[in-house]
Amino acid sequence: MIGDYVVIRKAGDVIPEVLGPVLAKRDGSERVFVMPNICPDCGSKLKAISDGDVDIRCVNSRSCPAQLRERLFYIGSRSALDIDVLGYEAASALLSDGILKDESGLFAITLANLSTSEFFTKKDGTLGAIAERFITALAEAKSKPLWRVIVALSIRHVGPTAAQSLAREFGSLEAIEAASIEKLAEIDGVGPTIAAAIVDWFKEDWHREIVKMWRASGIGQDHQSSELAQTITGLSIVVTGSLVGFTRDGVSQAITDRGGKATNSVSAKTDFVVVGDAPGSKYAKAQELGVRVLDEAEFVKLLAGGKAGLGE
Repeated sequence: MIGDYVVIRKAGDVIPEVLGPVLAKRDGSERVFVMPNICPDCGSKLKAISDGDVDIRCVNSRSCPAQLRERLFYIGSRSALDIDVLGYEAASALLSDGILKDESGLFAITLANLSTSEFFTKKDGTLGAIAERFITALAEAKSKPLWRVIVALSIRHVGPTAAQSLAREFGSLEAIEAASIEKLAEIDGVGPTIAAAIVDWFKEDWHREIVKMWRASGIGQDHQSSELAQTITGLSIVVTGSLVGFTRDGVSQAITDRGGKATNSVSAKTDFVVVGDAPGSKYAKAQELGVRVLDEAEFVKLLAGGKAGLGE
């Protein structure tokens, strides 16, 4: 019930499991939870999107204000195009002030468009410094690699790992759209669930319009093969903890640029786990599974010379 104290335990590495309520702590103020059936933001019906789904979603994915705001915010996230100026407040202002109706027009925004928004202007009505920074950031985003653009499209289940595999294999958004579900599912890091989500995403006219508008604005250009030596082709590498010589995004890029796969979870198929300062549970998992652990210096040697650089 809402308001209950509950007993939880650590299940697995991180996720807590709720064992049940503490009945002795109830004081009568608790309320029974009733599953909503209407979106609180746009009033559309809530329902499971696919057969077997437990969660329910607003069916108005194109124009529900809450979904639009979150998608814009996600475009600017570090996982996607890393546009720090495109935060929650900026995303809200772009929509509430009528500058955008959806994400398709994001990269066509001009300073003149922003001059109508209180968020992007000063008290005297002139454009603020944030407006200039925003336009500059949008221009810089146009040179981001294809895999980041794929992530920014908010295709269900498609995160950085799958996006990197798709960019390497197909090289363009057009090729991904044209691919069959069978071909997509064959890609390492994709599989049938993600493949089906990609095919379903491209079936929507308004999704294809996003791709068309972004391409017209210069974003989502074809994947360029790295000129770096492909020293770790096919190797699956997990990084945990902070590294001195790499940012979080930079270390993933260093791996993929050399043909490797930067993955987020440790399994028996993981080739190496790179451990920096304050590593998380992935370090313990690597030890449990017997996956080889590298420090930062060894990781640099691996990047430079592959397994041979480690003396293997």
